[in-house]
Amino acid sequence: MPRLTRRTFLAGTTASAATLLTGCAATSERTRSAGSRGARGDGFTFVHITDQHVARRRDGHLGYQTCMNEVAALDPQPDFALMGGDLAFDGLYNPKDEFIDQIKLYKAASDTLPFPYYNCMGNHDVLGWNARRKVDANDPDLGKKLIMDILEWEKPYYSFDHKGWHFAVLDCIHPVEADHGPDYEPRIGEEQLNWLAYDLGAAGERPKVVMTHIATFCNTGQQTGNPEARAMNHMVVQDNVALRHILERHSVKALLQGHSHRAEVYQYNNVWYITTPAASGAWWSGDWNGAAPGYTILNARDNKLDWELCYYDWTPRLEDRDTIERQRTLERELFLKQQAELLARERSGIRS
Repeated sequence: MPRLTRRTFLAGTTASAATLLTGCAATSERTRSAGSRGARGDGFTFVHITDQHVARRRDGHLGYQTCMNEVAALDPQPDFALMGGDLAFDGLYNPKDEFIDQIKLYKAASDTLPFPYYNCMGNHDVLGWNARRKVDANDPDLGKKLIMDILEWEKPYYSFDHKGWHFAVLDCIHPVEADHGPDYEPRIGEEQLNWLAYDLGAAGERPKVVMTHIATFCNTGQQTGNPEARAMNHMVVQDNVALRHILERHSVKALLQGHSHRAEVYQYNNVWYITTPAASGAWWSGDWNGAAPGYTILNARDNKLDWELCYYDWTPRLEDRDTIERQRTLERELFLKQQAELLARERSGIRS
């Protein structure tokens, strides 16, 4: 059954974070109790969906439509969706015409939702800011312009209010100039941080939620047990301390993030950092990375926020060239089999 994680907190809570992230089985059976998503009455529900990576490859556009169908059928119906970035499969090193097609596929599926959605910029949503670019470095659509034009997206970072709550959407894809030409680094930047501080200040005592694509906290090195992994790497925004200080002094309830494709929930100084499972799982090739395709349901009521990490059914449709993905899937299956055998042995009390 789907593995669901639910966390609840009130303003000023000092509870420590814990996360239940076991393997995911492919079934549509639900485990929520009838009242578990208590956003009826004066409250409201919204969803966070990230790392969609929509493309025709591996029928990812059909997988994403499956996700949209499930989210659209949620009861109670969400008021809106926060789309967390990497909306298209990739613009960094795919041909421009393929990137355009991916953006349009994302928009077509997302537009089937019966409620509004708000986009966030991901690193794969920019055209050609990479040494492997498939477009000329002087292409007029280079960078964020192309996806913003197609999606009629006015500003890369912005905020809005909803039923007494305040939401800020950040752009962490910071332009830099490299030896090969235009590139990016994961950073909010001083100008945007200043905007955020005063935007949250203007929101006063209203409860607040912020969204970014690349995480502020991401523990991939600890998850893999890699002693060579640096804490400050491409998986986190480089000015995360400055961002965190702003979130803390404005009593932000939660920062919603993605990028790693692994669900993770972390709390620090009364701010929750929620990494939603990728809608594409392991880029539409299964769950060999340890996380099946999913999304997060969040409920807001008064000064309270709670959430569930949810997973949905999608059978990967690998292509002939996906040899690495097949190998990693076999390794994952072997690991899960060994885990099941060890569990059975340890519960039986039989020692080897």
